[in-house]
Amino acid sequence: MANISLGADDARVIDWLLEDPDPSLACQVRRDLMGEPESALLRPRSRIGNTGWASDLMGRRRPDGHWGNGIYNPKWTCTHYALYELVQLEMPRDNAACRESASLLLSYPTGRDGGVNYAKTVEYSDVCINGMIISICSWFRLDGDSLQPLVDYLLDMKMADGGWNCAYPSGPHHSSLHTTIAVIEGLAAFIESGVTYRQPAIRDAIAGGIEFILEHRLFRSDHTGEVIRDEFFKFPFPVRWKYDILRCLDLFRRIGVPYDERMRDALDRIEASRRPNGRWKAASQPGATYFVQEKNGSDGRWNTLRALRTLGRYRFGRIER
Repeated sequence: MANISLGADDARVIDWLLEDPDPSLACQVRRDLMGEPESALLRPRSRIGNTGWASDLMGRRRPDGHWGNGIYNPKWTCTHYALYELVQLEMPRDNAACRESASLLLSYPTGRDGGVNYAKTVEYSDVCINGMIISICSWFRLDGDSLQPLVDYLLDMKMADGGWNCAYPSGPHHSSLHTTIAVIEGLAAFIESGVTYRQPAIRDAIAGGIEFILEHRLFRSDHTGEVIRDEFFKFPFPVRWKYDILRCLDLFRRIGVPYDERMRDALDRIEASRRPNGRWKAASQPGATYFVQEKNGSDGRWNTLRALRTLGRYRFGRIER
């Protein structure tokens, strides 16, 4: 477990974070910012499905195991994204209802080139969606054998530049940051779950995807150096399918990617977006949701947590490994 040393200003921000009674937030604050071991978090973890954000979301689950109108409609209240949200809230992995719902993701047909295909009118599977499916099912510890065809599909869809692109059926020559981050996350979760299937190939693919992102300095064109999209500097939480630099660096932190000088510009952007009170503003991806946890533009606890733990890993020098 990392040892974390905090300055007085950060300590006040952590006090503010812990004023929120949500156990999902509290567990991640205490682990990632206060350095508490998992053994000290057993009690609050047991409450995640019973109170707070995760509990509210579970209350919207239908008797048939779905949310919304089914597997992928409407965004963001469908089964797929409800489960993806619960993973980010670190819903207990052994939750029987979530495991049942996660298994529904794998009940859909195989696309033309492999992978799970939710769509009835499109013959190709979506690479980004399959990355998220692996993330969800790996978190809830579904049988690794059931995920092997999805892993094979993602490895087959890897592009020459090291990344992935959902638009592969149209023959793109360049990978997408949106797609690549989802695939890295899914493949890393698959390995983290303890499954040994094709590990060398998976690790090589993850390394290639990370290098693809670093070659773009996380947000710049590798040809012109210009900013690819200004939206990469907006940090919606929970994350959906879109890429942003905080999502990327928080994932890199979690899977143990070492500091690289090509992260500097992105870290500067994250640090510069900190408010004078030491907090970061909340943001969300447009679209209907079940409820609003943090109003856009308000002081955001989740973004403050994510930014602090990311900067703590790569910039502040407060995490000693």
